Amino acid sequence: MNLKRQKAKTNNFKRTTIRRLIILGVLVLLFVVMILLKNSQTVCEFFARTFSRAWIFIFGNLFGWLPFSLYELFLIVVIVGAIVFVVLEIVFLAKHKWRSLLSAALIVTLSVFTFLNIYTATASFSYGRDELPTEVYSEYSGDDLTFDEAVSLAEKIINQVNADYRATDHDADGNIIYPYTFREVSNMLAEEYKRLESNYFSSYTPRGKKIINKTIMSEMGITGVFFAPFGEANVNGYEVRNMYFPHTLAHELAHGKGVMREYEANLVASYICLTSDNPYLRYGALVYHIWDALEIVNSYPNSYETYKQLYAQIDEGIWQERSNYFAFYQQFDTLDRIGNFFNDLYLKLNKQEDGTGSYFKPGENVDTGEKDDDGFTIVQVIKFSGNENLLIKLFKENRL
Repeated sequence: MNLKRQKAKTNNFKRTTIRRLIILGVLVLLFVVMILLKNSQTVCEFFARTFSRAWIFIFGNLFGWLPFSLYELFLIVVIVGAIVFVVLEIVFLAKHKWRSLLSAALIVTLSVFTFLNIYTATASFSYGRDELPTEVYSEYSGDDLTFDEAVSLAEKIINQVNADYRATDHDADGNIIYPYTFREVSNMLAEEYKRLESNYFSSYTPRGKKIINKTIMSEMGITGVFFAPFGEANVNGYEVRNMYFPHTLAHELAHGKGVMREYEANLVASYICLTSDNPYLRYGALVYHIWDALEIVNSYPNSYETYKQLYAQIDEGIWQERSNYFAFYQQFDTLDRIGNFFNDLYLKLNKQEDGTGSYFKPGENVDTGEKDDDGFTIVQVIKFSGNENLLIKLFKENRL
């Protein structure tokens, strides 16, 4: 009788193992096929506008009502599960329980490839899609903007940021105090995103979520993360205390709209915030772009004195608030290199060659070999940086 039971258990184990191996083979094949398909921009655009958009809409609505981040819970479960798996495998190995060891390994491998396939289909394809539409972004060279226009652009940015600084509430240390809850800011940005007309962007805007384990997130140098499988735009809990909060959340929401490349999500977030009528949404984006406005001026010869004059016009309270921001996050650096390593690796695996450097799109200058009256090298601007191009576009459209 025991022999029959043992034989039955063995046969059942073999059948179960074979089924799992077949399923795993299908999942691996599907993953490889999708990796190959990612080389086609046409396929990437198709997936971004269809499968990914539909998935984020369905699961964003399904989990959006939850008062907590499902991504954060998922991450905790994965970490705990990984530890339990390693411990169990060691135990099985020590006790020579080969069947249990193999079964556990197969289940985990199946789970990993299931996740990889879902993530590739919902997020990774969007890294290879078309460039941003001209509705929100255009590129310019030095020939497209005169020096006087560059100065006028910078003056508009400075005048507006000074006005918004005074129009928003700040505490005794100079840090902004929002009159809105996290949910209210999320809803306000969703309304702002409705102004986008291009069908390049999904009509659905996911709901923002606040990460509770903000210290760990800060230690890893992460201010926000969008998780496509759950359709969640997550923001570091500490980030809600500073002037960049609306811009950070708008960046994560941009991912949910189908903009996965980091520098483009930054550009879309800036576009939405800079063109908002609300000073609380606009202020941080203006501070974020002060240097870009000044650098546009600085790219012209004999501009040093003008640059200094413009710099001097910026309210000292703004510099204090920026200083507070950087000082706050500098206290969190224990896991910064680890966080940066994995973020860099993730981006490179998604064909962002510059890794974490892909959050910004650099410009292109040519050294003329000449010096201006101030002794600085004169350059010819072939192409302004991504941030500078956005400001120039808004300036030319009289939207600053």
